[in-house]
Amino acid sequence: MYQVSALLRPLAARWVGLAAGVAAAGAAPAQQLGAATVVTAADTSRARPSARAASGPATVPPPHVPRVGFSLVLDNRNSFVQASAVRIIGLNVGVVPRGKPYRLGLGAYTLRRSYAELYTYAGKGRNRRLKDTLTPALSLTYFTPNFSYTFFNRRFIELSIPVDVGLGRSHYTITDENGRVTTDNRGLFVPAEIGVGVLLKPTRWVGISGAAGYRVSLKEIDYKEDFNGWYYSYRLNLFVGNIWHDWRQYWQRCRARRVAHSPGPASQATTP
Repeated sequence: MYQVSALLRPLAARWVGLAAGVAAAGAAPAQQLGAATVVTAADTSRARPSARAASGPATVPPPHVPRVGFSLVLDNRNSFVQASAVRIIGLNVGVVPRGKPYRLGLGAYTLRRSYAELYTYAGKGRNRRLKDTLTPALSLTYFTPNFSYTFFNRRFIELSIPVDVGLGRSHYTITDENGRVTTDNRGLFVPAEIGVGVLLKPTRWVGISGAAGYRVSLKEIDYKEDFNGWYYSYRLNLFVGNIWHDWRQYWQRCRARRVAHSPGPASQATTP
């Protein structure tokens, strides 16, 4: 009896160990499944962040380079008409294609010239300055499509050759001492100008330029007069394209900054 018990005791221990192993194997999948569920939930929360986090930090879009640059020029010129110094006031609007060494523009100019001071003589006493009996006056208005070729271009300076050809109207009058117009001549003329210009660009928005050249009247219609002469000019340039481009970039940066600091949808509390 004692020998049978001694033989069965190891066998019983082996069966008990096997049963314990089966029980442990049955409980292990549940624990691993639960652990896997927790990890999967954690991984899901990391793999699926909120839409705002997925998009990353707000960035400013790359700068947009315009295809053409616009410029507005207040073009004041000093010239000589009929051997007299005159001042011509004008406005020039133009475009500069990106990467091209030229500018295309359209200018409008006007001149009002009275020759009263040329028709005076020195007197005595009250008659120190007296008007002549006849006083001429000249008025010019003309438009010129223009082309300017830039042969030297650096960050702060440009050198160019402007060429203008257009169409203008002339009006010449002579008034007597009683204010009556004794002569009234109107006509058309075709002006052409060529010169050399320099542009200083201290800022991206504003520049200062000057030019000197010669003007020739290719043809006069109805009223024949000498409109040929040298001219020199000084201008204030406004780079409208750069102003618009910089303002647009500033607006985009402000918008991106507001988006970056605004709360996302996931952080906002929702009510059922």
